[in-house]
Amino acid sequence: MFFNNKKQEREIEKQLTENIQLYKRVFGNPDGEAVLKDLEKRCFDKRTTYPGEDKIGEWGMNEGRRSIYKYITNLLEKDLTEILEELTKGV
Repeated sequence: MFFNNKKQEREIEKQLTENIQLYKRVFGNPDGEAVLKDLEKRCFDKRTTYPGEDKIGEWGMNEGRRSIYKYITNLLEKDLTEILEELTKGV
């Protein structure tokens, strides 16, 4: 089991619920949507993170940017049940 006990499970579920609500409030309005559109362009959502052989050192940094963007959009698109299932998958 992923969680050590029911109390820990409830605490994690509460924190995730609060985070999901927070992110939806921040990005669920016209200004937040505009910020997400800007991040989509800057964080490699629709293009490769590979910068080419001459700039291979940038690859990790680009993947980090993409990872944060994906974290935000996943919170906005999924509900708590889906997130908890992903956390406990394979455990």
